[in-house]
Amino acid sequence: MKKKPNILVLMTDQQRLDTVACYGQNDIVRTPHIDALAQRGIRFDGAFTPTAICSPARASFYTGLYPHKHGVTENGSCLNDGVRGINQYLDDAGYASGYAGKWHVDQERGPSDLGFTGNDFIGYAFPGSKVIPGLQFGAAPLNEPNHYEVYLKENGFEPKVTERYVGTNPGCQTQEMHALHDGPIESSIEYFVAEETIRVARELSSGEKPFFLWANFWGPHTPCLVPEPYYSMYEPGDIPEHPSYRETFERKPRVQSIIERMWGLGDLGWEGFQQIAARYYGHCTLIDDMVGRVVAALEEMGELDNTIIIYTADHGDCLGAHRLIEKGEFMYDEIYRIPLVVAHPECANPGSTNEDFLYLQEITCSILDAAGVAVPDALDGSSFLDAMRGAGEPNGRDDVYCVFNKHFTTPMQRMVRTKTHQFTFNPNDIGELYDLEKDPYQLDNRYGDPDYEEVRQDLMARMGRHMEELKDPVHGWFRRMSPVY
Repeated sequence: MKKKPNILVLMTDQQRLDTVACYGQNDIVRTPHIDALAQRGIRFDGAFTPTAICSPARASFYTGLYPHKHGVTENGSCLNDGVRGINQYLDDAGYASGYAGKWHVDQERGPSDLGFTGNDFIGYAFPGSKVIPGLQFGAAPLNEPNHYEVYLKENGFEPKVTERYVGTNPGCQTQEMHALHDGPIESSIEYFVAEETIRVARELSSGEKPFFLWANFWGPHTPCLVPEPYYSMYEPGDIPEHPSYRETFERKPRVQSIIERMWGLGDLGWEGFQQIAARYYGHCTLIDDMVGRVVAALEEMGELDNTIIIYTADHGDCLGAHRLIEKGEFMYDEIYRIPLVVAHPECANPGSTNEDFLYLQEITCSILDAAGVAVPDALDGSSFLDAMRGAGEPNGRDDVYCVFNKHFTTPMQRMVRTKTHQFTFNPNDIGELYDLEKDPYQLDNRYGDPDYEEVRQDLMARMGRHMEELKDPVHGWFRRMSPVY
């Protein structure tokens, strides 16, 4: 390429890896535009989020750091003073940086406060809250105006919610699992995000600088607010029961069964999850179509052949796995493994796959590398730019280390996972050890089984080394507890 590449990151919220069709794990949901990116580039099969909670994961992508280093250890918190973000590093390389859609990185400062071109949505900032009649979910943006509300008024759109689906717990009636967005596709939140992405891309591409653009969809996170034809696109009865739906919570941390009861979905059986999953799948296909619109716009601008496109998610969703929904105090593959597809214009092996263990925050390291910025030693990870190009050797990493600090409760969980086994440290409850070759759906907790004692000791030693290297504040307690845990 004659000039530095543009870089576009398309990030979804709470999307399970198997809802991207090119991964070959789901023969129902359709995502042809993301699949096309994979055919032009690389599908990464071993990508993990460092933490499966929205703000901490997004802040890890933004900063290239684990949560205890950037300060956002739970939803509703703020970045530590002095922590640099990806756009600030890219400024040094002459990039113009833009932003579109969901933020949810810092509770008080929006992207424009931190140097991005784009509109702010501060706080949890669900744009339909207090705007779309019939929607009960109330988590509107903390800033004014609500740019989505402005968009609706400017275009004469007046959508409403005419169907909503919730669990049986009276305490959770105000958060829809899914809802029908009764209005044209153009009035939907995801269409608005695509419009914002294209608008900002046009603005940035009109200048002389290469651009970095971080575009964020609100879906398929609940409430899945989906218009037709996507709302009815998939037949609930066609969705097979997830193998781990037979979870009994025997020898599992008690918090898991508490969270299952909190959402109030158990009384609805698998049939209830089929209803939820069908709308979630429709939401994924809606987002995929918006990805197609953005890619087509880049081509129209003449920028596609000089743009690295990265598609990923902040974390996944249980979606009925282990009888659970969303993410939380449970460190299962359904929420920690994330989709990651990269279409690099210089890809030497388009359509191939990569099985290296990688982290969400290492996308940032790789973007800096692609932009010609030396990756700071202080960042928690390494560039995998060569792998994005379809070149280079395997990274040799044989485990990943993930953390969870707080959401509904404060479990301070830590997890180390190899290709064959996983150990989860729950300071206030039983440990978890899974044989992923015999038990890929993590149902049978082998912690304390004498046959796995050597594996347990190996994984606990690995965890201690990760904690020490990262200066994880849980390390002291882990060191004290581990001889008797």
